[in-house]
Amino acid sequence: MATKLKPLQLNAPDPVKKRKTEVVKKPTRISKLNTKGMRSIVGDSADAIQQLLEDNNNESASSLIQKRLMQTLIDVIPHAEHTIRSTKGARGVYQLNSLITSLRELMIDLQSTRDKGALGAELVERVIRPAFLDIGMELVQADARLDSELKDLVDAATYRRIKDAKKGYLTTMASVIQSKYGEVKSQAITFLQT
Repeated sequence: MATKLKPLQLNAPDPVKKRKTEVVKKPTRISKLNTKGMRSIVGDSADAIQQLLEDNNNESASSLIQKRLMQTLIDVIPHAEHTIRSTKGARGVYQLNSLITSLRELMIDLQSTRDKGALGAELVERVIRPAFLDIGMELVQADARLDSELKDLVDAATYRRIKDAKKGYLTTMASVIQSKYGEVKSQAITFLQT
């Protein structure tokens, strides 16, 4: 007598073995950051930074960006630290190290910018300012020589009129030299900061 075989069912449960089903829970988040209503330190200064860049004041914009990024990192580091402590070091260590490295780099960049600015100020005091003072002194001495020569060549009334006419000229020249000194001073410091 022939036995009838049942067709093989691929996905049918095995009647011999009863399988245990385990309920796998999703891991719960340790700390949820509420980003609703959260301030953005960089975002709060975005308009000011954009305006500085628009005005070609790049060094001030860079300095402001660096400061705001440092403030942001300082603000975020406690959250990374909290994650490490609450997970007993299982999560967040790499992120905290990255934040600290970024903060160090920003501090070095900011200090470098300040050092370059100080170098620019020193350059102005040791080289540029003395050069402008020499120019001013040479003009004063040339004017005195011209006065002594004119005094011998013309009568007293003409000499006074010439001297009065030169006053306006000398005042204008002094103003131009002072203005150019201020520009050169500012540009030297700015150039070295970038």
